[in-house]
Amino acid sequence: MAGPGPGSVPLVRFAVPGECVAVLPAGSGDAPAGSPGVGVLLRRGNLFGHLTVGQNVVLAGRLAGRRSLRDAGDLLELVGLAGRGDTYPDTLSPLEGARAGVAVALAGAPEIVVADEPAGELDGLAALELMDLLCAVAARGTAVVVATRDHQIAAAAHRIVRVA
Repeated sequence: MAGPGPGSVPLVRFAVPGECVAVLPAGSGDAPAGSPGVGVLLRRGNLFGHLTVGQNVVLAGRLAGRRSLRDAGDLLELVGLAGRGDTYPDTLSPLEGARAGVAVALAGAPEIVVADEPAGELDGLAALELMDLLCAVAARGTAVVVATRDHQIAAAAHRIVRVA
């Protein structure tokens, strides 16, 4: 595991030596329908503050090439934010914001979600709840790669790969 430094963004982009990537196994469930691709989950989520959470999810789906994302509500329910589609990102708790970021990352029905320190803004229990959600995403058939320096976050992974 890497010590203090510029963060894991270089790892996500370039596989910089010294960082750790936690790999969650893809489950036996069917992957979501849609074009193959990569969803990205950043530490502070992928949310535009001037759009509602639901609008952020729909926009992400359209930008990923899904012309008709049926309903952002399904993804929001999956991530534990049922009924919160009309709220704005600045009204969400840090954990809810992270959950919304997962919905945005999944909006394009990617084969892989790459998460850069997704729990970096969360306290211990909330961080573990987010990792439980990412494990559930992996169990549904979407591969999840988490770049982290946090030993507790990495411990939630099926496999840890150290890039040397």
